[in-house]
Parts: sequence; C-alpha cells; structure tokens
Amino acid sequence: MKSFTASFALSFLLMVSTPLLRAEAPADYGSNDRDVLIQALHAVSENDISGWMHTMISPEMRGRLAGDIGYDMAADWAAGKLASWGLTPFFPEKGFFQAFDQPYTLIKDKGRLEVHLPIGDESFTKRYSYGDDYWPWGISGSGEIRAEVVYVGHGITAPELGYDDYAGIDVEGKIVIAELGVPYKGNDYDSLLMWQPYVDHSNKVRFALENGAVGLLFAYHVASPRPTVDQDFLFLAVTDEVVRDLLKGTGKDLDEVRDHIQTTLTPMSFSTGKEASMALTSVYHPDGKTANVVAMIEGSDPVLRNEYLVVGAHLDHLGMMPVLFPGALDNASGVALALGIAKALATTGVELKRTLIILLFGAEEVGLVGARQFVERFPYPKEQIRMMINLDMVGRGNAFFAVTADPWQGLLEVLENNNERWVHRPFMTRSSPWQPPIRPRTDGMVFYQAKIPAITFGTRGATTPTLYHVPEDTMDQIDIEIMRDVIKVLSMSIIELGNRPEIPIDSP
Repeated sequence: MKSFTASFALSFLLMVSTPLLRAEAPADYGSNDRDVLIQALHAVSENDISGWMHTMISPEMRGRLAGDIGYDMAADWAAGKLASWGLTPFFPEKGFFQAFDQPYTLIKDKGRLEVHLPIGDESFTKRYSYGDDYWPWGISGSGEIRAEVVYVGHGITAPELGYDDYAGIDVEGKIVIAELGVPYKGNDYDSLLMWQPYVDHSNKVRFALENGAVGLLFAYHVASPRPTVDQDFLFLAVTDEVVRDLLKGTGKDLDEVRDHIQTTLTPMSFSTGKEASMALTSVYHPDGKTANVVAMIEGSDPVLRNEYLVVGAHLDHLGMMPVLFPGALDNASGVALALGIAKALATTGVELKRTLIILLFGAEEVGLVGARQFVERFPYPKEQIRMMINLDMVGRGNAFFAVTADPWQGLLEVLENNNERWVHRPFMTRSSPWQPPIRPRTDGMVFYQAKIPAITFGTRGATTPTLYHVPEDTMDQIDIEIMRDVIKVLSMSIIELGNRPEIPIDSP
C-alpha cells in the first residue's frame, strides 16, 4: 500500500508540474527536459549539507588553517567528493590541486595579557581573559615582554599624505596600541586610493618595528591567522575595554581621541604612563604550502565549452589558536553549497554547454591568496571566465541577496527569475557602477578587480547575532533549510547560464 501511495503521489506531482513548468519556462535550459531539471532540483538533501559541514568542522580537520595538515585533510576530502560525482580536475596534470607557497603560524597557547595600573607608590596588576578580552593572531611572534604602553593612533607613517603617528613620540622598547585601518573614513575614491597602502595589518607591525617597538595591542577584537611578520614581536587583538583601562588617568577619552584623529586627520599619540605584560607561544612555518581545490564539469558544446562559469568558496579558516576554530558559517557553509551545486549538476544527467568550475580557495583568511593565485595563473584569456559566484558565510536567515556591478546586472535577473520559478524566497539584489575595490575583502572581489563578472551571493534575515572568527562558530548558527534553497536557485541558474546562447553581461 505504501509503495502504491508513493508511486501515485510522484505521478501526480509530475503530472501537475508539467503544465506549470511549460507555462513558466521562458529561460533556455538547453536540452535538459523536465525530468532532469526536477532531479537536479532535489538532488541534495539537508542531511547531505549537514553531513558535509560536520565533517569540515570536525576536530580532525583542525580548523582548516591553510598550510596546516588539517587544511590538507579537508582539501583531500573535498576533492574525493568531487571525484566521486564524476567531476574532473581543471588542471589535469596537477590533479584537483593548484598548489602554492603559503607561510603559516601555529598558536600553541592562549597567551597572557596583563596591565599594571599605578596606585600611589605601588601598582595593581589586572589580568585579562583569552577570548573575552583578547585574541592572539598568527601575525605575532613568540615570547614574553613587559614594557610601557604608548597609544599611536592608527600606527602608520604616510609621508606623502603628511601623516605620521610616530612623529615626536618615543616607542623604543615599548608596546604600542594601534587602531584598525586608516584615519580617513570618507567615501571619496581618490582619497581612499591614497590611503589604501596603509590599511594592511602587517604594515602596522612593520611601522612599529621600524620605530623600535616590541609589541602591539590591536584595538580590534577579532582573531586572525595571518602569518608572523617578526618572530620576536608580539601582537594581541584587544577589546576597547582593555584600551580604556590603559587610558585611565591620562585625561584622554578613547572616543574623543578617535574622533579627533578621524575628523582632523591629525595624529594624537601619547604615552599611557602604564606598563603591560604580553606573552604568547607561536611557531612560524615560513616554508608552508597549500592549494586550491579546482574541479570542473566540462561543457558539451565544442565552442562554448571554452567559456567558464565559476562557483567559488574558501575552504580555509583560522585553525587551532590554540583551541579549535571550527568555522561552520565561515566558510564550511559556502563550501557545502559549492559541493551541493556540483552534486546536483554532475549526478543527474544535466547537460551544460559551457564548462562549470568548482573552485575551493585556500588561504582566503590570510589575504585572498588562493583567489589571486587562480586569477593570475589562469591558463586561458581571462575573458573566457564569463561569470563567478562567490559563496562566503552563506547559511543564516530566511532570504537571499546578490550584489554585482551595473554592467553585469543581467546576471541578477537570471538569479531572480530562477528564484521566482523554483524557490520563492524574498530576494534583494543590488548593482552599482563598476570601480576597482580599494580593499578586496572576499575572494569574489579578486575576480571583480580583474573585470571578470562576479556576484556576491548571500543570505539575510537572521534573528540572532552572527558569530565571526570565534570558537563558537558552530552548526548552532546554521539554517540548513535556506542552504538547501540556495543550492536549488544557483543550480537552476547555472543550468540556464550554461546553455544560453549568450551570457547577459556588458564590459565595465
């Protein structure tokens, strides 16, 4: 009886869906018929997605730090999945891996941070907590120091801009406090371009070293795996409360100091009159190597197979610092979506005239290195990459969004139409005039910068705060249901774009 009921239900579903599909199918899906499209639509289950993500965030994969063995295990696992569904290496002579050099740092303990507050002729030592008050960074060296603390604004020297946080202040043998980014907070593109070289965190360390400092407290409480700059220089990212403690008794208010620097573009550096102790054990691996995972479904058309559609997501995360940073949302979610698209299109008999590349980036977290490696070493003219969709932290909420540049807004219409046809989620899209990004923050921007049509696709509508670069980035903040729907919308959109005579894009 159950078998008959299930068979009848399936027959009824196909019967009623046939006229609907015919009535709502203006898009060109090539030779793919109704049955193939429906199979692709339902090829990936929520259990598939959950299982893949649990594998990637498991302790065995050690937080997937690029260069570390945990990342290598994750890359091997992902390549195995892609191979099992019939995808082939994009670089046949190299297998599924595009290897490149990538130094990395392992954080071996939680470190220590103390501030020594003068009370009369004595001092009181305030101890801070790992995670709650500070995070170690891979950019740090290893050791232990105690020194006077000096506030140096954004910690940069930009002579051509008439700005120097170190002018007239002695930091020799001292610990400096430096702010995130640069003092300019406006939107003028030319001004942003001039300040851009001074944004990078590594440069803040280099400026501090050039002026004789021995450590840096970064007023930006987020963990990061960027590799060591100097093995004797210590670096911890701290909360504003730590900075406020150091400013007590100086007559300086942190908010007022920041406002003065940013509104006047004038440095305001000063000694706090206090000492701090910093300690951390790290091990720097300058000869590290890592790789992108690059697979493809080759197109069937003898001409169009030389045009490429790319779905990308970064596979790496922060690793062990020294506790596990599992990186469920960032970015096991994006990788699971890319794998889901690969499975849906490779195992259901879907025909694509163009070639689809599934690209899992290494070393995104240390500066978009894997994306740059792929774009710079792409073996064909870059114009043959007709579209790139980037998936980064896509797994929370109840609605979609997609962003690109005006010349490529036709791609957004394809995504919107496929959402309306197959999924029916709220969908916000936006395009803006094309211009080179000042500071690319995600892999898709590397393609964008190279004038390759790139879309940032995401989800929105979450009702709880997003946990970012913390050990608590686990499956607890993931909404599997919307991830399943992302796979549906993108799979159907790629079938359409993979078979249309022309891709709806213009030159920027």
